[in-house]
Amino acid sequence: MVPTARLIRWIALGSPLWLIALAHPAGWIIAAAYLLVLSIIAAMDYFAVPGPDGFQIERVFGRFSLGAETEVRIQVRSQSRRALRIAIRDELPAALQQVTPIESIPLKAHGECEWLYNVRAERRGKYSLKRMMMRAGRNGALVERQLQLNVRNELRVYPRFASSDEYRLLARIHHQDEALRRPRRVYGQGTDFESLLHYSPGEDLRTVDWKVSAKRGFLVSRNLQTERGQQISVMIDGGRRMAEQIGEYSRFEYALNAAVMLSNVAQRRGDTVAVATFSDRVESFMPPARGPAVMKLVLESLHAVEVRQVETDYWQVVGQVMDRLKRRSLLIMMTDVLDTAGSSGLMINLARAASRHLVLCVVLNDPRIAEMAESDPVTLQDAYVKAAASHMKLQRHLALENMRSRGIMVLETTPEHLTIQLIRRYLEVRRANLQ
Repeated sequence: MVPTARLIRWIALGSPLWLIALAHPAGWIIAAAYLLVLSIIAAMDYFAVPGPDGFQIERVFGRFSLGAETEVRIQVRSQSRRALRIAIRDELPAALQQVTPIESIPLKAHGECEWLYNVRAERRGKYSLKRMMMRAGRNGALVERQLQLNVRNELRVYPRFASSDEYRLLARIHHQDEALRRPRRVYGQGTDFESLLHYSPGEDLRTVDWKVSAKRGFLVSRNLQTERGQQISVMIDGGRRMAEQIGEYSRFEYALNAAVMLSNVAQRRGDTVAVATFSDRVESFMPPARGPAVMKLVLESLHAVEVRQVETDYWQVVGQVMDRLKRRSLLIMMTDVLDTAGSSGLMINLARAASRHLVLCVVLNDPRIAEMAESDPVTLQDAYVKAAASHMKLQRHLALENMRSRGIMVLETTPEHLTIQLIRRYLEVRRANLQ
């Protein structure tokens, strides 16, 4: 039971009645009777509101993405015989921030109403919404009834993808050049499944689908076709260095966002996409996939992965992922490079991968380092900071040049330009038939 401002005003108005008790011994009876009347009215107001079973409440929401606002719709159906005025507070986990308030609104007898409010997702992951708090009362009531309603929903916050429409135009860049590009040279027989056929004597027994043949009672062979499109394999470093914050998000979050956007463009181009995240082990792996389901698979694969505070093990992980990639791919490694010594494992393993795949190493620059290196020092401390930043830039430059000398393509960019630069580089590789 929650008192309203109206009840407080009525109690304040009745307080002079207690002064009568000073003038007459039985004066307190009048004041007590006044409070009794208010108590009876308040009890009637309380019991006029049904319990939790008298309301049907439901949340409806779309897909949540990191940093974006998502609209949440709350629908309420009342089984009360009286008109009520209700207010709701949704209990959200710390990772979700309510942006717009929820106003109280009238609800007719046996009526329905709904609220709309926006929620901003601050962290990726899987979360549970368990309950709401409702405060309901009649119009002009002295007290309102507060109810706790169990409304369970499961939601997932995915990497940022809401702006993918901005990049659809990139998939059509140089469309005429793409349509007229030279056909790729194909070696040997295709490996993409096309259809099932009756086995004809003399065909290669390796094309027989033995499981289907066992079910049907006669030999059935797989009709294979030449692969259409290319394969894009994205590997995202989830080691401790990727946890560094650059602006609003970490390096890891920027890499996830770029991977989602790249998958969107590659899907529209008809390419096959594989995505893996790793630290000192493979954290997640989405096998090569193609078609309309690619975006859903990518988002499901990446929504719950987190940076781990461990050193990245390139020696073990790169080999494990390479074993799962049967086709030649454009292998995109998104990681951080400090210097030649610290990235020796990365360079050696990417050089090995370059014998089978076309390798692109993507590295994010921190704009703050560039500002420090280019600043004009005023104090001695400023000079030390400038020297350290310049040394860091030089060491990274040498490490990246070492990669290029080993046949590894390098993309060095800032967080705000990462996605657009990565997609442009992908389209350039595709158009030039480098793969």
